[in-house]
Amino acid sequence: MRKLLLSILIAVLLSSCVYRSPFEDGELFSSMGGEGDLVVTVDLEKAREEGLSSLIPQSVITDRSDRLSVSISPGAVYGAAEGNFGYASVNAFFDWVPDWRRSEGDLRYYQSRSTGLEAAVPESGVLLFSTESYLDAYSALIERRVPVIADDIVPLMASSLASLYTRNAESVIDLGFGITEDVADNIEEIVFLLDAHDGSFYISGWIDMDSPSAARALVTLLRNELIKGMRERGEKPDFKALSSLYSQDGDKVRLSSVKVEDDQVGAVLSTLEEF
Repeated sequence: MRKLLLSILIAVLLSSCVYRSPFEDGELFSSMGGEGDLVVTVDLEKAREEGLSSLIPQSVITDRSDRLSVSISPGAVYGAAEGNFGYASVNAFFDWVPDWRRSEGDLRYYQSRSTGLEAAVPESGVLLFSTESYLDAYSALIERRVPVIADDIVPLMASSLASLYTRNAESVIDLGFGITEDVADNIEEIVFLLDAHDGSFYISGWIDMDSPSAARALVTLLRNELIKGMRERGEKPDFKALSSLYSQDGDKVRLSSVKVEDDQVGAVLSTLEEF
């Protein structure tokens, strides 16, 4: 898809004006996802401010974006880049490029003849794209804007460097926590919040299980995996300190500033590589 978006990148370069999309009625990513989908949102502006630009796949889209959010389901991806995207300039470029065919309906969007990718700037400040249906993405993110992610979760995700949300563990990418398929079957919701402090990365959040016993088993698994990793790196585990990183709260397993390695961070941010 990186190649598919080349025309969009060139179009953005042609725009000399800066556009910002405030979305005063709520975060755009809050309307993303559904049962079984994985939602990832990254605060690119915050990443640049904290000197983490090297972790962001470089492209004109990411360079011009303040936030990039995607919803991933089996065989389909849709999402939005928010930042410096002009309605007139980018869409006019689509009209000019032969590979992009303009829709015949009232809603203005474009489809790549060679790949089928659909994209457009529905309003200045937002680049919307979909591998399946731009109309569905537009309806969900621009027209209806019905919140999918709970109101108490959205601010936590918005204030993090990057965050990951799913209501179905089958969609979860491997973050190196050693969660097996049998354990994943008992997961009902995951919220991971990634932040950086003093050059290190930490994940907080929670994993909702379908029972207290499943939560208890997951806490044991996560602690054992963490201890195993420390010993492999020649580190001596502080069992008292480690016990506070993972804790059980009924059906919920809470993560509290669990330090993660760069390759684990890359597992989250790698979803941006195609955009």
